Amino acid sequence: MTAALRPWSRPIRFADPDLRSLRPRILAALKTGLIRQPTGGHHYLVIGASTLMAAGPRPGNGDTIPLLILDGPSPVDAKRVPASFVAMPVPLPQTADCLGPEEVARWLVQSAKERPAGTDTDFAGLWRTRDMNCAASGEQVPGEASSNSLERLLTGHPDMSSMDPFWGAVHRQCETQALDQTRLVNHILSKHTLWFSPYNGEPILPADAAAIFAIMHEHWQENDQPAHCFGAQYWNHPSIRATFSGRGGSVQFHETEAETLAAASASRGRVLSWAGRTSRELEAECSKTGTPLLRIEDGFLRSVGLGAGLARGAMLAVDDLGIYYDPSRPSRLEVLLRDRDLLPDERKRGEYLVDRLQRARVSKYNFGKSRTYDFPTGRKKILVPGQVADDAAIRKSRSATIDCANTPNVNLDLLRLARERHPDAFLVFKPHPDVETGLRKGKVARETALGFVDAVAEDANIIDLIEAVDAVETFSSLSGYEALLRGKSVAVHGAPFYAGWGLCEDLTPLEGRGRRRSLAELVYLSLVVYARTIDPVTLLPCTPEFLISRLTEQRNDRKHLLVTAAKRHASWLGRKLGL
Repeated sequence: MTAALRPWSRPIRFADPDLRSLRPRILAALKTGLIRQPTGGHHYLVIGASTLMAAGPRPGNGDTIPLLILDGPSPVDAKRVPASFVAMPVPLPQTADCLGPEEVARWLVQSAKERPAGTDTDFAGLWRTRDMNCAASGEQVPGEASSNSLERLLTGHPDMSSMDPFWGAVHRQCETQALDQTRLVNHILSKHTLWFSPYNGEPILPADAAAIFAIMHEHWQENDQPAHCFGAQYWNHPSIRATFSGRGGSVQFHETEAETLAAASASRGRVLSWAGRTSRELEAECSKTGTPLLRIEDGFLRSVGLGAGLARGAMLAVDDLGIYYDPSRPSRLEVLLRDRDLLPDERKRGEYLVDRLQRARVSKYNFGKSRTYDFPTGRKKILVPGQVADDAAIRKSRSATIDCANTPNVNLDLLRLARERHPDAFLVFKPHPDVETGLRKGKVARETALGFVDAVAEDANIIDLIEAVDAVETFSSLSGYEALLRGKSVAVHGAPFYAGWGLCEDLTPLEGRGRRRSLAELVYLSLVVYARTIDPVTLLPCTPEFLISRLTEQRNDRKHLLVTAAKRHASWLGRKLGL
């Protein structure tokens, strides 16, 4: 605790011992300014509903400001939505010798009337237009909680007869003082309610609390069908369960396609299938039976650590048409890029995400030692990123330069073509991390690679390399996408999702594409609309912006790096032993 806060930690006293557990959160709110620090030698006396309902003599003395604590619209120990409680400093006149529900309600309504209209977050509008509440967002509230009374005011519930005494007094004062109840509720939740992030427990602003609440509500409601999953590796199960569980129940995992389809049909649910393991037969059966099928795959900002190294993913691509890496048929992302017109606010958010990604220097895996590269000057420097040779993104792709369906090793072909196209350039080959660590196929011996390139960057951070070169030449690696984010020119031999929109040098004609897209539009549609994002720590749904911050934290967390390294070595050993 800082020295500036210590003077206020001692004068906070508790008239109600049951509220002492809130002391750390009250102090945090004082520290961040969410509760104004008392001045003039005053201090807070924390009281609760029991003291207020007694309607007895004013607690404390002339130097005391009662700090009234009441249940907020969400539980104080909420795990999914922002936790909350009402914390109202009640500056009653010095002459007031009684503190009860009517006195506090009168003061509260009067202060709300004096507050300029439009200065508070519109909680009531959000709750009422979306029919939001804790239960509808996946957070359960005990039936007897007094927060139900506040939530009844928040949602505009017509039945006020069962409200607890304080909120009943507030309701009556609104009628007496002719104050719109919606305006009062927004005032309470913006000015007198403390909100805490479900991601880290820290105090947050009311507008941020409303935004997080909306995310949790949308996630819970859109997952309204039972979900049955096939084909995902076990280390991805927690992330998949977190992404697709909701109002329809928790995700169930199955061993076979037939078992998955039968369970989904019996429950009138949907099938989640890892895209690379989704057979045409499963697609046909789902279509025949009218069972919704979603193909899922690692997203574009996955983890700090490798998927093949047992690091669970934090972003999933979700596709009802195909999958983003398979150009043999349209994917939902391709359709979005072809047809979706963005609103100005959406473009602005895309621009913001581009800036965040550049500043944070995060990538899909955030793997490899960070270092500064001092490549020779005077020659064009081109990065050639390797890929997994037997990956579906290779085998199912299209290319005018490489026989991707039959080549023994796409990386060797790519190195040869890069040198043929750029005989005088300084070429740098970066092996794919899954291949480099022995977890996947596609290895090119160092001496073989050096027959085509000038340097082989091993155990390297992809962002360091991209920033050190002038251009990237790739088959379909996500490194091309990451290079575009950093203003580099990109030549593409295959048909990745980011090709064909006027952003790359496309070496393969791509029918069905051709609309020119900005980088901000590509980022918004791929990260916000197409993919689904969860916090890898709490496994709660989150925004891509929050995930960028979380990945940055994990990348700088030595303990996390040690754990992911141990998992990677365990995965390598298991594969060697055939486990």
